[in-house]
Amino acid sequence: MSTDSPIGRVVATENHPTSTGSFRFWLAAGVNLKPFDFVQVQPPENGDLDIGRFYAIIDEIHQVSDEPSPLSGFISSDFGNSSQSPRVGRVVTTYADATVLYNTNDIEMPVPHGSRVRWPDEDGVRRALGIDEYRRNTPAGYITMSGPEDKSIVISVDMDADYLVGPEGAHLNISGVSGLATKTSYAMFILSAIQQRAEDWPAGTKPAFVVLNVKGADLLRLHESDPDLNDQTRADWERCDLECKPLSEVTYFYPYSSSEPARVQTMLSAEEVSANVDAGRAHRYFYDVENALERLHLLFEDMDDPAQTLVSCVEYCRENVGGEDPWSALRSKVASWARETPDKSRIPVVSWRRFFRLFGQRTRNGIFTELARRAEDYRQVSLSDSLCRLQPGQVAVVDIAKLPDYLQAFVVGDVISALREPVPSEPDDDEEQGRSAEARTVVLFADELNKFAPKHGGARSLTGHLREISERGRSEGIILFGAEQFRTSVDDRVTGNSGTHVFGRTTAVESQKDSEIRLRPQSRRVPFLRKGELLVSHTRFSAGTLKLRFPRNAYRQG
Repeated sequence: MSTDSPIGRVVATENHPTSTGSFRFWLAAGVNLKPFDFVQVQPPENGDLDIGRFYAIIDEIHQVSDEPSPLSGFISSDFGNSSQSPRVGRVVTTYADATVLYNTNDIEMPVPHGSRVRWPDEDGVRRALGIDEYRRNTPAGYITMSGPEDKSIVISVDMDADYLVGPEGAHLNISGVSGLATKTSYAMFILSAIQQRAEDWPAGTKPAFVVLNVKGADLLRLHESDPDLNDQTRADWERCDLECKPLSEVTYFYPYSSSEPARVQTMLSAEEVSANVDAGRAHRYFYDVENALERLHLLFEDMDDPAQTLVSCVEYCRENVGGEDPWSALRSKVASWARETPDKSRIPVVSWRRFFRLFGQRTRNGIFTELARRAEDYRQVSLSDSLCRLQPGQVAVVDIAKLPDYLQAFVVGDVISALREPVPSEPDDDEEQGRSAEARTVVLFADELNKFAPKHGGARSLTGHLREISERGRSEGIILFGAEQFRTSVDDRVTGNSGTHVFGRTTAVESQKDSEIRLRPQSRRVPFLRKGELLVSHTRFSAGTLKLRFPRNAYRQG
């Protein structure tokens, strides 16, 4: 079939008329289409009336014949002889259902019967999706759709950064089963796209990034180029108008440990840690008594505390322990209070004994220590202080993979609290001393979001923090990029406020349980998505949901 030939014609029947939002068309012989493909429709000439061209996305494809029932086909094939050709020939045609996205003349009228359907052009598809109206384009991947003579049409797709990282909208959520390296890879692709494109954004809109490494060493080599990059991967990055390169300006924060030789708790080898520290792109974070007391309640997030006795013990420690005290002094005081409570009417001795047991167990980790004698050599830092000084464009990777769950929650709570604190600006000579805190935007990426904001399990202050970020973080300059295997296991208020939803392959049961998936077009295809394929819903997409592919990451993984 010629590339200029129509691939079908719109048909409006008595039972299925066309409308302003949808239509059907039959396909010419030899034409192959897929759901999520795009088409353009050229209405027939109608005198002086020019209603423009329509652009539409394919919802479903059907084939129909004039066979009245399976029984007639059975009889026609010599009563069930599958090798026998049917004695009665049937008229067969293939037709597609499509949803209208855009009209070039901004006319909202039903697609006329008999209109010619053609392959789309890239510029028309991007206009139909509204991409040309964006102020800050951020590559989101590309569409690979059917085309003439069975050649694919590849169209790059952008998100609107105003609706991804503020100020109009914010937050991104990615869900899908583990093992496909899709969720984290896509999040890092988006971060790389933002980092590269932000160089051309207006002043004051360039974000910083905080990445939580929750498992393995997947995110601990973001600055290193993948040694296995091939020409296909580079071509995929070029399709998105991006450079095929790893993230830049990356700094790593490893949990401190007193054990040699690396003095960290991480999945990397001692040699890799030393190389990053010597190159000035890594630090070892720790918590002295002063810093720990501010977040101490986060250590007991997973414990049942209906009477709030653990909280009361934490408050008492804050009131009666000096920040300059060493950890040995704090532990000694807690032990003495467990033997003889100083205020029985406020906290009974049995509560102090429970607190003493849990406190001793949960602070028996290398991150709870004082500043070492060789702190400068070890690049030993306070995590919250370092994050407060994070500059636009910089990437901070906070490693918590080897910490137990309760310490992971503790560190994540510290990270969120540090990001939510206003950053005081340095007043210039020409400015008033009482100037307000400097505004900044920080993108926080958290994998395994269900661990930190579970849907069930009682109220947690960490869940409350994440709710606050999802609901009001845009105004505070904190943008949450979250990922999880199952959306239904995450607090609804955390996921529901995302302006961009990304769905990787998941189970059929999960796709039916999650109304966010179930109510979207083509939801039944989610369990069958391949590696590298995602369904993406962005606030600014006129299509609602697109099936996108994205390049393989350019950084070294694993």
